Amino acid sequence: LKLVIKQEGIDIICIAESHLHADILEAEVQIEGYNMYRKDRDFKINDENSTEVSVKGGSIIYVRNNIPQEKEELFLNAPDSVAVRIETDKGTVCIACIYRSQALSEKQNNQLIKCINDVCHESNPCETIIVGDFNLPDVVWSNGISLPGSFNIDNKHLHQQARFSQCFNDLGLS
Repeated sequence: LKLVIKQEGIDIICIAESHLHADILEAEVQIEGYNMYRKDRDFKINDENSTEVSVKGGSIIYVRNNIPQEKEELFLNAPDSVAVRIETDKGTVCIACIYRSQALSEKQNNQLIKCINDVCHESNPCETIIVGDFNLPDVVWSNGISLPGSFNIDNKHLHQQARFSQCFNDLGLS
């Protein structure tokens, strides 16, 4: 990654499903010349009564340190996801890197949808770019239609997928 960044002169890098956790120090994943914004998985997957936190999930954004930037406060409660505000000569841009696990509880899925709605709301004066792994293989993003496909998914997950893709449709995202 460091070699590609150097060769290509990349300004911003987003990595979804980073698999970082509290035992991995920032110094181990820091890239010289970049500020790092990471969100490790810090919650229980599927069973909120469990005491074990999965070490998968998470997201990370690297931004070249000569670009004016700050962490996006509206995204602090998004599970496995992180966002930053970047100042450009054309205005402010918010970049959100999302990892949406298929195993999110309904509460966690709703929290992620709320964060997306908040950052994309018309009262937020910046343009928004959302990237990541939404784990929605049956959604045709160009038209927002869900194709019948994953018959092994239970009704709870179908409902969550429908709500998540509807959020994108309602906000005019594609």
